Amino acid sequence: MGRLAPEVILANLTRRQKIHIRSFLQKAILALAAAAILAGIGLLLGHLIRGLFKGREEPAPAATSIPVSETVPEEVPGEASAEPEPASAPDLPDVDVNDWSLRLVSFQHPLEEGFEPELMDIEDGQQFDARAGMHLKKLLEDARTAGYSTWCCSGFRSFETQSYIYWGHVEDYEAQGMSREEAEAATRLAVNYPGCSEHQLGLAMDVLEFQGQDMEPYIGGSGLMLWLEDHCADYGFVVRYPDGKTDITGVEYEPWHLRYVGTCARYIMEHGLCLEEFLALYE
Repeated sequence: MGRLAPEVILANLTRRQKIHIRSFLQKAILALAAAAILAGIGLLLGHLIRGLFKGREEPAPAATSIPVSETVPEEVPGEASAEPEPASAPDLPDVDVNDWSLRLVSFQHPLEEGFEPELMDIEDGQQFDARAGMHLKKLLEDARTAGYSTWCCSGFRSFETQSYIYWGHVEDYEAQGMSREEAEAATRLAVNYPGCSEHQLGLAMDVLEFQGQDMEPYIGGSGLMLWLEDHCADYGFVVRYPDGKTDITGVEYEPWHLRYVGTCARYIMEHGLCLEEFLALYE
């Protein structure tokens, strides 16, 4: 037997049955509408609640904006925090920077015309400022006691001697093909212009181990040079042209060139300074 069409079934229903069906359909529609409304309200409430909790979980911007380096360190219980020493106030020696022993002589600070210090004989035919000569003699004596031979290569130089050495170097460089300007620039790295040399001041001495010794190997360091670097300050001397200071001194590294500066020698050597840097600390 075949299935009846819906319109045939509805035609055969009684009036009472039709009323019951319409009532059921209306209730079903109302229930679906109510469910849809409740679902919408639920979604809205969910968004509101999540927004509230999210605001509580995120830290305030100020709490994360302070760099770690600016946070206050924890203090050790029972210990007071030490006050930092001012970086701009080094423990400088109490010296008069205008003293004769600290006079700066360089290409920018030439000696006055006719300058002549009072000299004394040292050894190997060399002379030195009489006020500091005994300190140099003691240094040389103790170096020999420590097992090193010493030879005073060059002490005080007159203006004429300095001129002879300087222009001799210039001519040698010119003979190698340099221009006069290039030759003078190369010369000033090792020999100061006449009137601008510490040797003319009488407070500098080049100390090697024996006469005629080549200076170049000493640039890499040697027994005597290392001993002088470690002990020269004990006698008031410094390595005047230290390694790495050519841009300040204008002269290449010369471990054999000792300069008398007096009581501040130890400070200069221990702090790795050249004389220009030391004097600048008092400006």
